[in-house]
Amino acid sequence: EEGSSLEEIGFNWGEYLEETGASAAPHTSFKHVEISIQSNFQPGMKLEVANKNNPDTYWVATVITTCGQLLLLRYCGYGEDRRADFWCDVVIADLHPVGWCTQNNKALMPPD
Repeated sequence: EEGSSLEEIGFNWGEYLEETGASAAPHTSFKHVEISIQSNFQPGMKLEVANKNNPDTYWVATVITTCGQLLLLRYCGYGEDRRADFWCDVVIADLHPVGWCTQNNKALMPPD
């Protein structure tokens, strides 16, 4: 359609892989992926993460997968819905262990 672009369509690799029954290539297949930082994050771990829309608040997220210093996270409450998954860099992201907000008087608020 006129005026549409790929950005508007919002292609989602996770949905594509699920719909086609394909598997993603492991990150080790790509030499440019930085794997020198050993973060010790594991899929299934819970973290308190700065809320993307309101960085003064935090919400609990689950680690979906790791790729070197990158984490694919899903906010709690989204179940199996991949549409809101997001990547963050452990070096620069505002990540904390569960309980950090209570200890530091920070607000826990679900994302929009």
